Amino acid sequence: MPLTMTAVAAAELEMLDGLASDVDENARDERLLARRIRALRAGRAKGRSWQDILSNEADPGTMELTSRVLKAMSSGSGAIRRAVARGLRAGGESIAAISERFGVSRQRVSAILRRDDD
Repeated sequence: MPLTMTAVAAAELEMLDGLASDVDENARDERLLARRIRALRAGRAKGRSWQDILSNEADPGTMELTSRVLKAMSSGSGAIRRAVARGLRAGGESIAAISERFGVSRQRVSAILRRDDD
C-alpha cells in the first residue's frame, strides 16, 4: 500500500534536498581548497613566507575556505544525523542499534535525539 506524505516526511525530503545542494556547493569549495593547498605547498617549497603567500590570494582565501568547508560539513552532518536518528527511533529502533549503525556511543545518540533543530 502506498505511503501518504506526512508533514514530517515532506520536511525530511525538503531537508534532504537542501543537504544535497549544500554538499554539491561544498564539493566545489573542496576542489578549490585542494588547489589552494597545493599552491600553499608550492609557495612554502620555494621558501615564501606565510604572509607573502596568503596576502596574494584571491578571495575567498584558503583559511576562509577551510572554515567554510568544515562548517558546512559539520552542520550538514548534524542535520541528517538528527533526522535519521529520530526516524529510526520513531520506527522502534533502540538507541544501542542506532549507535552501532552510526558508529558512535549510545550517549552520543541520546544527545543527537535531544538536540533541538536549528
